[in-house]
Amino acid sequence: MAVNLFYKNGALDKAATRGDGTVGEDITHNIKTLPAVPLELLRNKEVTTIPTSLEVRGEVFIESSEFKKINKKLEEEAKKPFANPRNAAAGSLRQLDPKITASRPLKLFIHGYGGSDSPLEEIPNNQFEMLQLFKKWGLPINPETETVSGIKSCIEYFSKIESKRNALPYEIDGVVYKVNNFNLQQRMGKVTRAPRWAVARKFPAETGKTVINSISFQVGRLGSITPVADLEPVKVGGVTISNASLHNFDEIDRLDVREGDVVIIKRAGDVIPQVTKVDLKDSVKRKPKIKQPKTCPSCNGELFRDEGAAALRCLKGQECPAQLVEVIKHFVSRNAMNIDGLGDKIIRLFIEKKIIKSVSDLYKIKEEDIISLEGFGPKSSSNLIESIKTSKDTSLQRFIYALGIREVGEATALNLAINFNGIKRLMEVSKEDLIEINDIGPVAAGFIHDYFSDKNSIELVNELILLGLKLSPPQTDNSSKFSGKTIVITGSFTSFSRNELKEQLIVRGAKVTSSISTKTDFLISGEKPGSKLSKAEELNIKTLNEQEVIDLLN
Repeated sequence: MAVNLFYKNGALDKAATRGDGTVGEDITHNIKTLPAVPLELLRNKEVTTIPTSLEVRGEVFIESSEFKKINKKLEEEAKKPFANPRNAAAGSLRQLDPKITASRPLKLFIHGYGGSDSPLEEIPNNQFEMLQLFKKWGLPINPETETVSGIKSCIEYFSKIESKRNALPYEIDGVVYKVNNFNLQQRMGKVTRAPRWAVARKFPAETGKTVINSISFQVGRLGSITPVADLEPVKVGGVTISNASLHNFDEIDRLDVREGDVVIIKRAGDVIPQVTKVDLKDSVKRKPKIKQPKTCPSCNGELFRDEGAAALRCLKGQECPAQLVEVIKHFVSRNAMNIDGLGDKIIRLFIEKKIIKSVSDLYKIKEEDIISLEGFGPKSSSNLIESIKTSKDTSLQRFIYALGIREVGEATALNLAINFNGIKRLMEVSKEDLIEINDIGPVAAGFIHDYFSDKNSIELVNELILLGLKLSPPQTDNSSKFSGKTIVITGSFTSFSRNELKEQLIVRGAKVTSSISTKTDFLISGEKPGSKLSKAEELNIKTLNEQEVIDLLN
């Protein structure tokens, strides 16, 4: 995670995230807990002068081995693990309690100079010498940093780092080339999103070769059948991969992939395992082609394919055991009903023991039903019952989202809650009225109307209300400066996710769209904005940074 450190008279005064390049988040208290960050710059025989004020730029990171330990501990505590080391570093730095940050093994490399009050003759005139001075002051510098001259040397350096990539204790996805001379950097200037004097070169996705042992079919929450390749474990980019989604049967046909084939695997975006092709040379004795299943692998129900869709679907809903597991996982998730202590393993156990046969059965569970089950005792069973009870008081938008209607994410659920202000009104609305609502097109309107026209769905919602669920309508503010405005969001933010920001804007009467046009009133720009920022500047559309948005929201 990118950070800026500010020193006054050699002492660490302030630390902030990079944010949108103009405004960042104050993380001073947390950064001071990192052993890698010197609270005082070193003075010694080599360095006698330290600037009165100094700004340096760097990256906080977590080593791969430590990342695994953190996730293992989180899983043992039944908490959600981090998706990757970058998220772990960012999440650790943004903790409200500095003690949590201190407990995480965060490290730091300083890579840039932000400015100082020293006379020009007292500071180096180039990047590399400045980094060496930082090192003398006690600031940690990446030991792989080098100066090179010419295109050939750049290519050789890139190849060298790429070959060392898997041996490094931390994850990297490429190298950054910078013009060394500060005067040249200043003359070259910058464009909207980046300096002209620096360029990143990413590594190509790493690949591996392995064998498909078998291909199975998984059933998703909405009944989609996804073929999954069970692989002979192979290391790709330092990560052991043992399975990969084949997405749908069109993809299977395109690749002509079969059980027993030798295949090439890559990690898309250095994260998601992906089968890219079959190595026909090594796949000598090929097995028959994969046939599409005619019935659901979980409930044996008939499979259908929606017009124009690639995936097969089982339409049995909660009557299908595999779908029931996924439906309940979604219903209890943090952004839905937020019921703690109900993970995949426990949900499957409850279904196996016939404690729950539908979502509504969650609110019928008694302590005596679960106290004797494996993994439960008096305290854990009491905590779960209390968490289920607490979830009864929730917002209308959370409840709508928890129902798991196709095409209804958190923002759409909020939109519906604002427009109907009660679940009964939503259950009675026509498809035509739904289409009239901003941001709800005919496809989503069709799925929403179909859901509330279905006998089983109506019975489920009515039963949940009878079981004591209290659904609070959203509090809207039409006096906000965002009311009636058309807004586009780009980039990422430190204080909220894009979805959270979108929700805050919608309840204040804004229309949030996905593309810039002459009708756009504001572009809200966060860290690493996309091409929307350039488009907004071309059209003279006002741009707001994160801090300006926070001020207006408050």
